[in-house]
Formats: sequence, C-alpha cells, structure tokens
Amino acid sequence: MDVYQTLGYGFHFAHWYRLLLFSEQIAIVAGILQFFGYVLYIRQALRHELEPNPSTWLMFAYGTALLTALELDMGASMPLLILPIVCAVLSVYVAYECWKRGTLGWPDEWEDRAAFVADLLLTVGYIGAWVLLALGDITPAVRAQATLWFLVFSNATTLTAFTPLLRDAYSNPDHEHAPSWLVWSMAYTALGLATALSVGVYSPLMIYPVSNAMLHGLVAWLARPSRHNRLPMQRVSV
Repeated sequence: MDVYQTLGYGFHFAHWYRLLLFSEQIAIVAGILQFFGYVLYIRQALRHELEPNPSTWLMFAYGTALLTALELDMGASMPLLILPIVCAVLSVYVAYECWKRGTLGWPDEWEDRAAFVADLLLTVGYIGAWVLLALGDITPAVRAQATLWFLVFSNATTLTAFTPLLRDAYSNPDHEHAPSWLVWSMAYTALGLATALSVGVYSPLMIYPVSNAMLHGLVAWLARPSRHNRLPMQRVSV
C-alpha cells in the first residue's frame, strides 16, 4: 500500500467519521424536539385544553417500548434510540393521565383491539425467539431474521394505533393540539435524516421515523387551528 492509498483511506475514514458525528448530533436534536413536543402536549392536557385519545396512547405506551427493544436488537445506536425512549416513557405518562380521567380501558373498536393484540403477539414471538435460541433450537442468524420481521410488523401496527386518533382528530379537531404534533413531526423528520446518514436510506430502521413523520404531520393538519370550532363537537366512540 503506497502513501496515496493510505491518504485515500484516511480521507474516507475521516469523512465517514464526520458523517457519523453529524448524524448523532441530529439524533440528539430529534430527541430534544420530541421531549419539547411532550412538554407542550402534557401542559395542554393538564389544563384540560385537549382530550388525549385513550386507545391510541395505550398502544403508544406499549408499542413504542417494544419497538425500542427491537431497534436496539437490530443494532441501532444509542443516539438513534433517544427519541423512541422519550416517546415510550412519556407515552406512559399520557396514558396514566387518561387513566386518572377514567377514559383508559380496553379499546371498543375492533381495529384498535386488533392493533393492541398484534403488539402483544409480537412480544410473545420475540421472547419465544430468544428462548429457542437459548435452547439451541434455532441459530443466531434465524433469530436475527425473525427480529427483522418483528420490527417490520411492529412498525405496521403504528398505522393501526393511529386509527382512533385520526378518526377523533378528523371529527373533533378541538380535542388535539396541532403545535405538539407539528413539533413531533419535525422530530421524526430529523430522526429520519440521522438514521439515513448513520445506517443508510434502505435500512429497516428508516420505517419508524418516516412513517411517524407523516402520521404526526397528518394529525397536526387535521387539528390545525383553522378547523377548530368550525365543526360541531361530537363525541366519537374510541
């Protein structure tokens, strides 16, 4: 290896290292934005200026914790996990607020029940894969492949978890706080950029930030101030 090849490898390594540091900084900013969005949302909830959808927050609290564990298993770096950890912890608090109001319970709509049951089954499957690996019944490669599919399916349940919230925000925009959802959409957009720089655009870890950036942005649009008080307030069964 001559001096020019050595310099070339050194340049590429330095470029890769700068990108990695940049992606980690963006991921940290995403986590901070996520936390700030929850501060706004929880403050409005404590003032009873919005009504958190109990079905959605129950599934957020459980589903995001499961997804965080799966992403960690898939090799996500700690900076990339800051946002989902913040979301998982503070979702539990919002669900707790719903419980204090007496609105938290088993979902009424079959789609909502199916989404929650799907998360439970994914958890059983994930734990089962580790048990089979410990017993020597499957190889580490098979367990890793199973984890990949669990991650994909866990992200898919995010779409159904948003169903009761989107339904309620469409019918009763006064129930939600658009600025919080806009901040969260920005946080997931930043996380998507950080993930792309860190592990690549085609990584399965991209599913989480991309889908959530769109879904949170859609809630912000449905709950925008211009729609408040324009529709007759009606309670939607969730």
